[in-house]
Amino acid sequence: MAGQRSNESGEVFDTDNYVLNALYYINKLNESVNPEAIKCFERKQQDELQRLSSAGTQQQDQQGCEINWDSLLCWPRTPPATLVTLPCFEELNGIRYDSS
Repeated sequence: MAGQRSNESGEVFDTDNYVLNALYYINKLNESVNPEAIKCFERKQQDELQRLSSAGTQQQDQQGCEINWDSLLCWPRTPPATLVTLPCFEELNGIRYDSS
């Protein structure tokens, strides 16, 4: 078929329609990104916005560790010389773990 192509999973899409192709790839990207990673990124952005908005009223100390996603957990902003622990997850990739 002219203007159509199938991908590795056999789905057929229109190669002549740029908008539909862009939406197709955005949808595929959304499926591949971990929802917890997105939440962590949003938390990091909110934290940065708060720090920027309060920078005009007081000098913010930039020391310590930023909010960070390590592929499993979202680590919070941490002041220097502070130890942070996070609870184990209950499930990862369909495998349930003892989180007690």
